[in-house]
Amino acid sequence: TNTRAILYLQHSRGYLWIEQNVMTSNEWYFVGIFCSVPASVNPATFYTPSGEDMREIQKKMNTKMHPGHNVNEHSHPCCISHRNDNGWRWQWHHQHCHEGRAAICESPLG
Repeated sequence: TNTRAILYLQHSRGYLWIEQNVMTSNEWYFVGIFCSVPASVNPATFYTPSGEDMREIQKKMNTKMHPGHNVNEHSHPCCISHRNDNGWRWQWHHQHCHEGRAAICESPLG
């Protein structure tokens, strides 16, 4: 059993391959963001469970939050994007993390 799997984080524009080949349902997906302290609309300040540096990821992704949506540590700690929707692919929506959205996991082979 591989126990090193983590929630996939959209970390480059190579995400489009994941979207077309792995995200098979045309729905909302968690993007692997968990929390921002203090609340923020800037993805460069968000945290990831894997500890990846969102400042570097944001330089590659150039994503943004939907106007009026922020990420925080209490009521809206997660972000989602919508597969095959140019309006939401690079613009994220905030969520509570308990809505039952789809997620993608990644794991090293072997």
